[in-house]
Amino acid sequence: MTAPSFYQGLFFGFIAAFFWGTHSVIVRFLTNDLGGLAIACIRLYIAAICLGLFLKIRGYPIRVDVRSPVFWWTTVAATVNFVFFHVGLEYTDAHSAILLENTAPIFVIIGMFLIWRWKIRWAEICAVALVVFGAYYTVRESFGTGGDIVIGDIMEIVAGLVWAVFIVGSSRALSTSSSINERVNFLFGVFLVSAILMTPFLFFSTYHVTLFDGVLLVLLGVFPTAFAFIFWYEAAARVSTVTAALLFSLSIIFTFIFAAIFLGEEIRPDMMIGGALIILGVGISKFSSPQSAAKKT
Repeated sequence: MTAPSFYQGLFFGFIAAFFWGTHSVIVRFLTNDLGGLAIACIRLYIAAICLGLFLKIRGYPIRVDVRSPVFWWTTVAATVNFVFFHVGLEYTDAHSAILLENTAPIFVIIGMFLIWRWKIRWAEICAVALVVFGAYYTVRESFGTGGDIVIGDIMEIVAGLVWAVFIVGSSRALSTSSSINERVNFLFGVFLVSAILMTPFLFFSTYHVTLFDGVLLVLLGVFPTAFAFIFWYEAAARVSTVTAALLFSLSIIFTFIFAAIFLGEEIRPDMMIGGALIILGVGISKFSSPQSAAKKT
């Protein structure tokens, strides 16, 4: 990968992480009136509408390639991730969920080595170790302090595992893309089909939705879902699969910043140290194996 391409990817990744960082704050306001699965399903429909409008405005014909195996395992992985992450939050605390879902880069490394037989460099192993340890360091004081730890944590680990599948599937799809329109079109299909697969959960959910909840749902679907993934896809098209996985962890930094601004939570020194380790790990991933790099456009 070229240096300009990598740094462009980092720039897009930081923007995606910025939008992802608003997710936890918005969801905390919503969970009093809506169940996690209902929130997940509705935000995906809103995001799909957003992406569809984006493609229509740009005059790009919308196509969902349901014959592609990569599309289906990426879509199923996204669906399972949303289900397990949101249900897991009902059994464990948010800090544990954030940490355990960020085990995804570990599963990406394992999959690259065992399944695709890619050569793994020490730089990639060090980058993943730094990011995962940094994620742990930011939440260590609150880790495992609430809920049914065993059930909730297992569900969040599963969420991390299938998130790794989503990352690799997305990287495989992006490796053959040549424009932002193609990438947004693929993402539109993933979100739309995932929302459809999750629709039955809406019939088993209870609602007490206010106008404020409606506004928050729209914001959730537009910014930390549609916009965040557009920018992450643009980042993933320019960096290695490992770096694409690690970029997601940057959202932890912005999550705590937004929580401090809007929820009055304290930013502790260990959070700043953990955030620095995450940024360092993402930087080290620049030296990823060429085999793990997607085709750059």
